[in-house]
Amino acid sequence: MEADKTMLIFCKCQGHVLQIDYEDWSSIEEGIIWEPEFYVSVWNQTPVPYSFFNRIKLIWELLRGKSLNAGDIIVEKSDAQSIVNFLTKKLER
Repeated sequence: MEADKTMLIFCKCQGHVLQIDYEDWSSIEEGIIWEPEFYVSVWNQTPVPYSFFNRIKLIWELLRGKSLNAGDIIVEKSDAQSIVNFLTKKLER
């Protein structure tokens, strides 16, 4: 990870990490314009033990076609400002 291309923000709960990666693909190849891209990931640092009943409930939700992918991350005001500054800096290039 290059320091100027990756930002890590730790959740206030200390259980999750928000990772923002920046890749500058700016180029023109064979008539295709490649734009810079941002990749955003939320990592769970704590395993969540599921009871048998909870696993059955999750399986039932999947069978009904519901998406189970969800995550919350709580960032403080200073971290939110850091995210804004990081994105702004990359977009100004």
